[in-house]
Amino acid sequence: MTRFQTLKSEDIPCPYFSKCGGCDFLDLAEADYKKFKQSEYPLDAEWIWVGSGSRRKIILQVGRKNEVGFFEKKSKSIVEIDRCFVAEKEISAAILLINNFLKHQEQNLFSQVSLTLFDNGLDLIFTVEREPNFTQIQKIIAFAKEQNFNASYKIKNHLTPIFLSRKNQIFFPDFRIDLGSEIFIQATKSGLHNIVAIIRKFLSEHQNIKNVADIYAGFGAYSFAIQDLVKSISAFEGDQKMVDSINKNSAANNLSHKIKSTVCDLYTNPISKRDLAKTDLVIINPPRNGASPQVSEIAKSQVENVIYVSCNPQSFTRDSKILIDSGFKIQKLFALDQFYSTKHLELVAIFTK
Repeated sequence: MTRFQTLKSEDIPCPYFSKCGGCDFLDLAEADYKKFKQSEYPLDAEWIWVGSGSRRKIILQVGRKNEVGFFEKKSKSIVEIDRCFVAEKEISAAILLINNFLKHQEQNLFSQVSLTLFDNGLDLIFTVEREPNFTQIQKIIAFAKEQNFNASYKIKNHLTPIFLSRKNQIFFPDFRIDLGSEIFIQATKSGLHNIVAIIRKFLSEHQNIKNVADIYAGFGAYSFAIQDLVKSISAFEGDQKMVDSINKNSAANNLSHKIKSTVCDLYTNPISKRDLAKTDLVIINPPRNGASPQVSEIAKSQVENVIYVSCNPQSFTRDSKILIDSGFKIQKLFALDQFYSTKHLELVAIFTK
């Protein structure tokens, strides 16, 4: 890294950088950070830079004495923080409030706090080591009510909402959709908007595309974002709660005739080439390990257009080879730096046959 300019300690924007394991490259000047990221991923791609202050979800660790922060680099020791340089300002401001609140709570009860910034406010999930008693719950409720946060607690993967001043929502131009607290969401609002813009631009340039399959659909962000440009969308997802959310929001916004979601284990039982027979475009956004079984079915089908969204360049490379070997070409590749100051990278690839 010697060929890049390293900032002096007093010029690094985050005072916790030397220890905190949340970020890696805040000691690089902005121009050199971009050069470094591009050298790590020498891609023939259009780069999109999201920048700092953009993360819409973080998970804070809580220590035995209720200290709040991130794990130290290569350690399980917690670096206490009162703000976060890479998070949205509403999240960063909430860290000190949470810190002050937990200092007055029982120790060894909390292990994590998850903060998600939806388009209409902040949602907190307190992960606890044991079932909180009535008094402890009332203290969390009072804190959430005072700060206008939604709040739940989670124990052994079971989530219990305890104060919801509003429904968590994501906004679209003509409507809003309601979401649960544990929903998977793109790391940044700008990242989601950029991915949606890429998909919408492609559809605007290919108006013959009418039927879309949204695979690993999550809560249906892409489906809802493009519903005005296509005739029908079949959304497939392995999580029943996600599927229920899509169908409920589809019905609430009078889109049931256009967006329909089905639960399916997409790794062991991928959507078959037969089921994709009438599909003009597949949008696929798999987890980090990729989607080789599903991509193999797409490769064998008559589908001619695929938009692949990936948070793991390694699994993307493996899966893209399957498509390329079957006759697809990468028409356009986008490198989306929405994991600022880390080695992680989001890719969006447009494949056509």
